[in-house]
Amino acid sequence: MKMSILPRPAGRGALAAVTAAVLITSLAGCSDDKETMATWAKKGGGQHATAIAQDVKTLLGASDPSPTNAEHCRQVLDDVKAAKAYRPMPDEVARASWDRALGQMETVAGDCVRNAGAGKAGTTLSAVIPVEEAVHEFTDRFSQDVGNAP
Repeated sequence: MKMSILPRPAGRGALAAVTAAVLITSLAGCSDDKETMATWAKKGGGQHATAIAQDVKTLLGASDPSPTNAEHCRQVLDDVKAAKAYRPMPDEVARASWDRALGQMETVAGDCVRNAGAGKAGTTLSAVIPVEEAVHEFTDRFSQDVGNAP
């Protein structure tokens, strides 16, 4: 069998290289999202998520007119501020539900501080339920992403 000693046409080799680069980049992108989400959690994001989950309980407990409500709700606001300042998570769906949960929590905690300062109950159950649902939505997505990480 005679083989050609002439070089292959550059077009076919370049096309193969571009195809391989696109495939590798796509596959790396898929795994990086999962790994990065796990890394986000391990390097501090998980601590913020845990604090926010605990803060839902704090807001639920602030439904009576206690003098400590303002202090507890200020801590919730501090936790929300710290969570917002932490680096954004790589998963867009999780980030959207996280941002929604933090926004709702910030509103309810701010209302709680004002209400407690006026001698009223800090929160109401009807105000906290949407916060709890938003945090639960985030937690579900977060668990899927981190649990499926390679």
